[in-house]
Amino acid sequence: MAIDGVKIIDSDDGHDIYNAIVERYKDGISVDTIISDILSEEENFCTDEFYTEIYWTAVAYSLWKIGHLSTDIKQKALDIIAQGPNEFWLEIDDKALKQRQKVLDKLAVQLQSENPKPIKVRKSKTKRVPYFKVGDVLAVKFENEYGAIFVSDVDQSPRKIEYHLACTRLLQEEKPTMEQFLNSKIACRKDNTNFGIDTDCWFNHKDLGLLLDNLEIIGTVELYPCKLWTLAPRRTLEDIYEEITDEPRIGKLRLIDTYELVKEVVQE
Repeated sequence: MAIDGVKIIDSDDGHDIYNAIVERYKDGISVDTIISDILSEEENFCTDEFYTEIYWTAVAYSLWKIGHLSTDIKQKALDIIAQGPNEFWLEIDDKALKQRQKVLDKLAVQLQSENPKPIKVRKSKTKRVPYFKVGDVLAVKFENEYGAIFVSDVDQSPRKIEYHLACTRLLQEEKPTMEQFLNSKIACRKDNTNFGIDTDCWFNHKDLGLLLDNLEIIGTVELYPCKLWTLAPRRTLEDIYEEITDEPRIGKLRLIDTYELVKEVVQE
């Protein structure tokens, strides 16, 4: 675990805990679920006294930030703080122990009072509906040609909708059929039944909305589980075209038949 400093969130574990609490809270996850989930991970985080200190102080601080610090968690953190910083901080820096003590003293004061400005969840005025769902196969209309892509993942929360579009190597003059899509090639790593897609365009909801006139659903498939090895933010139709026609990378990528990723054709 990387430790960048003595602050409460200056470690990999601290960041993971903060995100599991604060960022999920911003996404509208209920506080009861958040607390239940993070407490269920106690054994995984608290492998020794040093990591126990990091875990409970980060949990208490994060809950204090959102204004939902319970009495039992507050007391647990205060008991840990009362023991003083773990001696392992000296292994990081000879001044770290004293610096950490100051951080813990400040945290103890914070925890014993309500956060005057807790993080608030912004209420969305309108609930956005995704344009596409996982498994949708899309024909992409370029200026003089068509391509074929499919939706490999949709990441949705109250604050965002993001789409992962996997690009096949198909490029032709007429709109592709599902048969042509299934018989196309795609850059993908294959290990038995495990797949890692090497070609991916990552769009946010707003940017993809500008391209809807050029995208048409031609079918839907159920995919085998697959990982996304290339997560490339994209914004334009040209970005998709470049991913399909990325000639310099073809020699370095393994191409497989697209149908190998398909468990079942749901609709065509």
